Amino acid sequence: MSPQELLSRVPSAQRLHRIGVLLGILGSIALIAWTFSLARSMSSLFDHRSLTPALIGLAGFLALRVVFRFASSLSLATASSRLRTNVRSTLTAHWGAEQPSLTSTSTGVDSTLLGPGVDSLDDYITKYLPARSLATVIPLVVFLTIGALDPWTLLILLFAGPMLILLLAVIGSRTRALADQRFRELGWLRSFYLDMVRGIPTLKVFGRATESVGTIEEFSDRFARTTMSVLRTAFQTSLVIEWAATAATALVAVEVSFRMIDGEIGFTTALAVLMLTPEFFAPLRNLAIEYHAGQMGNAALAQLAPLELPVVLSSPTAPAPSALPAKLAMIRFEDVSFAYPGTEILILDRVSFTIAAGETVVLLGPSGTGKTTVLELLHGELQPSAGKITIGNTPLRDLDPDMWRRAITSVPQNPFMFSWSICDNITLSNRDATTDQIHAALRLAFASDFIAELPLGIESPIGEEGTTLSGGQRQRLAIARALLRDAPLVLLDEFTAHLDPETELGLISSIHPFLQDRTAVIAAHREATLSLADRVFRLESGSIEEVSP
Repeated sequence: MSPQELLSRVPSAQRLHRIGVLLGILGSIALIAWTFSLARSMSSLFDHRSLTPALIGLAGFLALRVVFRFASSLSLATASSRLRTNVRSTLTAHWGAEQPSLTSTSTGVDSTLLGPGVDSLDDYITKYLPARSLATVIPLVVFLTIGALDPWTLLILLFAGPMLILLLAVIGSRTRALADQRFRELGWLRSFYLDMVRGIPTLKVFGRATESVGTIEEFSDRFARTTMSVLRTAFQTSLVIEWAATAATALVAVEVSFRMIDGEIGFTTALAVLMLTPEFFAPLRNLAIEYHAGQMGNAALAQLAPLELPVVLSSPTAPAPSALPAKLAMIRFEDVSFAYPGTEILILDRVSFTIAAGETVVLLGPSGTGKTTVLELLHGELQPSAGKITIGNTPLRDLDPDMWRRAITSVPQNPFMFSWSICDNITLSNRDATTDQIHAALRLAFASDFIAELPLGIESPIGEEGTTLSGGQRQRLAIARALLRDAPLVLLDEFTAHLDPETELGLISSIHPFLQDRTAVIAAHREATLSLADRVFRLESGSIEEVSP
């Protein structure tokens, strides 16, 4: 999107912006007139002439300068506010109406555009664009004024002016590239952080939480380096322009001094030329100062139309896990009670039962009776309020948490999918899995057919939280992820949710061999799951009892 297209989005804002720029130009012209009046005043002082006319001129031009600047700032700020409100509303409406697809952007990138991206347009509208207009008009006005006073000085300005513009263009192109990179990396960083925060339970389930720290540090360091490069280049731009402008002004001072000594130019004219020369470079120096804001604004405009494709973030790598036993010892709940902190309501009340090694147990009961709580207690995510859980003869709380998590594979009630490819999401449970193992797990989970229809197969990105997939497809990927992990304990929490009855029956039959020789605990509502059970427990009112399968 170009600046003209941005301004044209809100006609009233476009008019205000034009008025603001015009007032800014008039304010700069008033400053030029004030400078010329100051030179005349100083000349009158040395020549012992009356200062009254000059002082009145100084006061009048200064007042005009203040009024024009204030009115310009007010107009530009109002235009910026209206435009940013319009852009935010348009983006929100666009994303709200957009159907999820493989080309939808991630929340991190979207929020970067909606937040810092749109915010960067404020300085772009109120500072950079006016500075660019002033850098076009004011040097020309000063050039003509100096030309009327002393044509010889124009030779210096004719050389110095284009050189400054060339320097600004060369350095500015580097700033633009760095600003674009910084804007993209900010979106990546937000997406990555958001994915990590939302996926913490899933990362913990598969023992990957601590391994993401290095990736976060890498992303943060890269963003910091890019930010410092942008700032360093912006400072270099200002420094080079200041040096060049100072050198050109000094050259004018030397030139008019020698000519004044030789009597070729009068004191009043020489002083006026010398005081006006910095005003020739002032708009260019100001443009250099605001160039950073301009490039940040241009980077945001480049994202507005069209919106960029999603950035597929690489998933964290992990070392190979230690070897785990093929079977667990007996799991025992001994008078286990549980209440959430701050409440006195017992979800579980002195519950006792055992699960033999290699046994599949199904937990039945209405929602809220503690089925998920039992699984979370087994996983180590929750700790009993009273009683104890033992694995063999060892209390669960005494086991190494990382080692225990590697002994578990699970499908939670609401499985989380990262904005990675299908392959990266599946192999989160087993980074060493071969392609054959991945496809075998997908077949067992009845996911192969819909994946085969995707353009990139298992390498297809699935969007943030798997938004490009249906609920049933996400559920089957979560099951495939669990099946890919060779762990002795399997925890399944409503794992057939979102599946139609036919798929559910096929899936249950498919995973039955996988559960053989593994200990499995399944929380379920549907009766079809009972076919997997060696034993069935019913949870109700905080207590548990064994029932017939």
